[in-house]
Amino acid sequence: MSIPTIEDVVRIADISDPVIRNLNITQSYYELSQAMSKYTDRNPNWCTFAVWASKQAGQSIRKEDLSRTFENFFHNSPEITLLLKTLSQYSDVIKNLPEVKAVSSFIIKFLNPDSTFNHSAQAVAEGNKKVFAEIGGEFARFLSVFKSENDFTEENISKFCSEFKPGNPPDGQQMLKDAFTSYFEVRKQSDKKLKEEMILYSNLLIGYHEQTRLQPQIVEALNAAFTNEDEMKNNLLRELLPGFWLRIRYYLSKLLQRKMPLDEAIDQLLNLAKQKVREVITDCMMTLFIPTNELLELGEDLKQKFPARLSQISDKKLKELLKKIDPTPDSLKDSGAKDWGDLSDRIHFIADLFRAYFEHTQLYNQPFTDKQVNDLRAGRRPDGKL
Repeated sequence: MSIPTIEDVVRIADISDPVIRNLNITQSYYELSQAMSKYTDRNPNWCTFAVWASKQAGQSIRKEDLSRTFENFFHNSPEITLLLKTLSQYSDVIKNLPEVKAVSSFIIKFLNPDSTFNHSAQAVAEGNKKVFAEIGGEFARFLSVFKSENDFTEENISKFCSEFKPGNPPDGQQMLKDAFTSYFEVRKQSDKKLKEEMILYSNLLIGYHEQTRLQPQIVEALNAAFTNEDEMKNNLLRELLPGFWLRIRYYLSKLLQRKMPLDEAIDQLLNLAKQKVREVITDCMMTLFIPTNELLELGEDLKQKFPARLSQISDKKLKELLKKIDPTPDSLKDSGAKDWGDLSDRIHFIADLFRAYFEHTQLYNQPFTDKQVNDLRAGRRPDGKL
């Protein structure tokens, strides 16, 4: 298995097809993770977790079943069903439709959820690329400098760290500098517990940097809404109202100094549709598959216990970091992220995830089959489950 180079990272980040790019990013994280593992005594490094986070992002990027899930939510929502019945009071067009499902299908045509999910997928793809180009590039650079044990010199780590930008994220890279310095110093540590704590410290620093950098893309993906609501509403009104009523409704509204009932119902419908869109996107983004066959709901507290050596932390730097990012640093209580768009909620979950699954050896499983990897190498989209 080859180790991705800095040039490989640049090449992959420049792939224009977001689906193919994501698949290559996921595979590259696996290869970087495997290469780094010899320097972390087979303990997981940040790339080990990034494999599965990137694989999960791929589902959002490919928009797998998002529109179908939204339509099921829309058709089966009691609140929306009630609103559709309200709409039928004001429109002969809807009165002539035979059933509520036909009405909701009629409305969905104008909502065009595919466009919204495309916007969300683009935000996820941009975040996936952004993190890989920066952090994947730094892992590739680290591995190009430290090719063997003989390369672990103070001169090399000093030179390596000199290229990081000073300051905190999103613009600075101090956390990355501290993380890779800790990876370097792990080689000198003989105490197994302290070694694992130093690796966890490195992983969490990179995770904190990553999530801070990703904040705009995550919020954009979660808040992907109907960007053309006025146009959508006008199109709906043209379909629902005869020409005469469509022309005078603005004058009536102005005269009565209030919204017309149909406008009120459509506004409520659009607000509910936006809520359902967010629920679908959140549901997709707030799950994480951990091999083998374990699907984590990111809004729920983790059930995997901390490994014995990491149940209590000794390393001063790690304790200080956990105190900053984990309100319950020695417990899984409240580890579930209630709002994935909230950075503090997200990093709390990640801190407990990295710690609880530190000894989960299945994290080193391949994300794709050998045949799928060969297809990727040939520039093709692989068949089968991705």
